[in-house]
This record gives sequence, structure tokens and C-alpha cells, in this order.
Amino acid sequence: MTIFKKILNYYFERIKRFYSNLQLIFKFLHNGCRIRKILHAQGIKYFSMGKNVQVYPYARIDIYKTKGNTPCFCIGDNVVIGYYFSALVTTNLIIERNTLIASHVFISTENHGTNPENGSYLKQPLVSADVKICENAWIGEKVIILPGVTIGANSIIGAGSVVTKSIPPFCIACGNPAKVIKKYNKDTHDWENV
Repeated sequence: MTIFKKILNYYFERIKRFYSNLQLIFKFLHNGCRIRKILHAQGIKYFSMGKNVQVYPYARIDIYKTKGNTPCFCIGDNVVIGYYFSALVTTNLIIERNTLIASHVFISTENHGTNPENGSYLKQPLVSADVKICENAWIGEKVIILPGVTIGANSIIGAGSVVTKSIPPFCIACGNPAKVIKKYNKDTHDWENV
């Protein structure tokens, strides 16, 4: 690739990123939302946000339609999303109100096919499943949430966890794969070991 083409590609990517940021900012400005310096955004027409949402810098949001799926990435009111958030959305990703998401969190609703007899994993059809994070959840630093997972209301996912299965409401889960280690007891008003 010539130097001229490299320079053109560089500026094209910067302009594209700037345009994506403007689209997001103007789309949600009236809701009291604050979106700062998006690193990458694709498929904004499938994206919706409630009121008073905070998205910190360097988020990557990839929303794309696949065969048979129309995606929807919906964020409820008063959600806070930390630095370097990353989302790959091919079906539904729902983040309900009052959720706190720390920095470097990755959420995906899709994965490549995994049959080694079907050739390159890159060329295998995507397998998609919805992800839902229920209200008042807290997702810790560097958590990975995989397709098909629901995080129950008022649950906490410990930093560095890989969530492969759904977590019930009022639970604390951590590890790889994430497992419930505590459950909130409404009678004693305390977290109890499981």
C-alpha cells in the first residue's frame, strides 16, 4: 500500500469516527445523556437509550443485522458505562435502568460457529443469543458476558469474571466461568455465602 493510500485511510477512519460520535451525540442530546468520545460505532439505527445515560470514552459499539436477525441494543435510564466498553450485537442486548458497568467490559450476543469439520471458524455462520442485564445490576471491571446470558436484577458480577450462564437476581457471582458465591437475604438484610 502506498503512503498516499495509508494517509487517505487514516483520515477516512478519523472522519468516520467523528461522524459516528456526532450521530450519537445529536440522537441522544435531548435525553440528558452524555456520550464521550466513541472509539467506534456501527449500526446506530438499531441503538436506543433512555434518559441520563453516561457513556465514558473509547466505547466500541458494533450492531449489525445478520440473516434472520434484526438487532436491538437498548439502554435504560440512568445507566453508567465505563471506559473502553465493547459490545457486539446481532440480536438483542438489553441493559435495564440504574445499571453500573465498569471499564473494559465486553458483551457479545454472537459467536462464530465452532465445528472444526466445517472449515475456517471465520467463515462459519454466526450463532446468536440475546443478552439481558436487569435493573440495578453492577458489572465489575474487565467482565466478559457471553451470548444467551441474563444477569438478574440487583446482582453483582465480580471484576475479571467470564459470565457464560445466567445469574439469578440478588446474587454476587465471580470467576471463570462465573459462579454465584453470595445471595442477598432480604430477611437478614445481608449477603450470605452460597
